[in-house]
Amino acid sequence: MDIEREFLFRWYERQLLVEGVTRSFLLRLSEETFGGLSGKMEEMVAELLIRSGLSGITRDFPRQRILPFYSPLIYRQKETMEFRDGDEIRISEDDGKKIVSFPHTLPIIFSPVIAGIVFFWFMNEVSSTTSVKGLPVNLEKISRKGRVMVVGAGGLGSPLIKTLLDNGIDDICIIEPGKVKLNNLHRQILYDYGDVGLSKASVLERKLSTYYCGVRAKIYEREFDPVSIKSERPDIVVSCVDNFETRYLINDACYRNGIPFVDSGVEGSSGYVMLRDRSTPCYRCFMGDNRIDTEASRGILAFTTYFGGLLEAALVTSYLNNRNYEGKIFWFDLKKHRFEEITVERREDCPVCSLAKR
Repeated sequence: MDIEREFLFRWYERQLLVEGVTRSFLLRLSEETFGGLSGKMEEMVAELLIRSGLSGITRDFPRQRILPFYSPLIYRQKETMEFRDGDEIRISEDDGKKIVSFPHTLPIIFSPVIAGIVFFWFMNEVSSTTSVKGLPVNLEKISRKGRVMVVGAGGLGSPLIKTLLDNGIDDICIIEPGKVKLNNLHRQILYDYGDVGLSKASVLERKLSTYYCGVRAKIYEREFDPVSIKSERPDIVVSCVDNFETRYLINDACYRNGIPFVDSGVEGSSGYVMLRDRSTPCYRCFMGDNRIDTEASRGILAFTTYFGGLLEAALVTSYLNNRNYEGKIFWFDLKKHRFEEITVERREDCPVCSLAKR
């Protein structure tokens, strides 16, 4: 049992860096058990909760469809959590079972929101009833073809890539230098336990050719180089990285080449997502010029990165469908169930986008 616990803690070690997430909390969460599910929304919420530490399932749980290779799962006889359809998001208890109700007609982009509400309910940090509010962006099927470059295929890049391919993108370039690590798996949905130690690029090449055989995909196992903007000629670039240095490189290269640039950054239960182009203040106007710390060592929750990736995908699909979100910066906090728009002014001394440099 001690070995199982240490494995669990290593698997979720990035979550343990989040304030309020303790070993005792993860052990308590791991005792909860899912049974059978019905519908895509239930499956997505269940997957995100399992990736957040809820590791019990019954034999009725559709494991092979949702998490065929996910390791920290325990089979039990009786479920302790059940999903039901409802008019609002509500969590209640009935004869020792947790009942999670929500409108099953909600779009899939709400799945991380619901998972976050349930997660923090277990921490006794949110109320048991939450009204459903609309989001200013939503996922759309692609009506205009375009080439997308994705830099980073980890916590943000995994849901982004999958969502773009599921929504009609058929021409994608992915740049990812890293390898799959055990403590990545709870939030990086494109990788399985058997992929640990392999390069993400090689895993992606195998899986995309298997499950998305009609997609034109170029996958590079290397760091981002600004020259690739000119050589690959994307219609839009998406940053899914966890360090400021690479974001600055992407921002500068995209701005100077007139390519729209989508970015997200997440930590704990909150984050931002934005779409920049030459008509807007650039990333340096938002963050300054000399940020050097990295997000790679910060605490992060699975549903937070998933939400950030979904929102990035929503901005990409909206842009390709000629909807104007340029200049928008959206900030969210899944613990407080807040979603706001931020306004940033162009810096007169910005070395990239100030009027004097244009």
